[in-house]
Amino acid sequence: MPLQPAVSVVVTTRDALAWLPGAIESIGASSSVEILVVDSGSTDGTLAWLGERAAADTRIRFMHGANAGISRARNLAIGTARAPLVAFLEPDDRWLPGKLETQLAFHASRPDLGFSFTDYRRLTATGLPDGTCFTAWPRFAKRHAGTEKPFVLDRALATLYGEDIVRISAVIARTDLLRQAGGFSTGLSSLEDWDLWLSLAGKAPVGAVPRVLADRYAGCDSVPAENPDLRVMAMTLIAERYRDTAMAQDPGAEAAFQARLSAARADAAMASGHRVDALSQRIQALRFQPGAENVLKALRAFR
Repeated sequence: MPLQPAVSVVVTTRDALAWLPGAIESIGASSSVEILVVDSGSTDGTLAWLGERAAADTRIRFMHGANAGISRARNLAIGTARAPLVAFLEPDDRWLPGKLETQLAFHASRPDLGFSFTDYRRLTATGLPDGTCFTAWPRFAKRHAGTEKPFVLDRALATLYGEDIVRISAVIARTDLLRQAGGFSTGLSSLEDWDLWLSLAGKAPVGAVPRVLADRYAGCDSVPAENPDLRVMAMTLIAERYRDTAMAQDPGAEAAFQARLSAARADAAMASGHRVDALSQRIQALRFQPGAENVLKALRAFR
């Protein structure tokens, strides 16, 4: 274990042994890293595997989350982190070579950053490419088209409020600021990460790295399906907390958020079998944010 790690990598897991070894392997062999794995009641042999792996890799410390939920598990790790920076990695995600080095260099050049995040590639559970995040969100893509070097977001809170551009496995954040913010909310039913990014954006500058440095696997067995109704409730509650600040920075962020909220309501309606309501919400999303993706989703709801 390094005497003073440069970054603490937080991995929270439950019954994800099929994916966890690959995630930890993707961290690389850096000696300036500590790896904090919090297991929340796995029954698939995860603890035994972690014991063997920690014996071979002294960078790894593992803890028991005792079925307390993902926010408490992450906060447990944040509370014990020994590094000035914390990185997050989900068991079903993978880092690409150079991710840590690129972000650590960015933070070294801008120590005032509250957190930074990279672009990431979306993959199906079988590894087929499904686009990248930074190109998927029209406002962000248009504003930063052609940008190649890491940059500090202008109107960061409004940007993050309007579009869902941050994946937790792409984030490195200051440990002291995470603790000051109270970590991830344990009172939300969903989107605890979005709530925290907005909170941090209100406290310090936010950096973005326009390089694909992580992979996100969608639909894998280690990730339980999210309740779409709870997601809508959480989006509504979180938006109320940050709307005024976001609007003061950029009034256009509200339309982008409303498009996302309408899309989430459409997903909830489809999950309940209410196709007409789903179509209505897709049309609302299209009204708030015209674009090819919303057109396609509206057509799918109509079929």
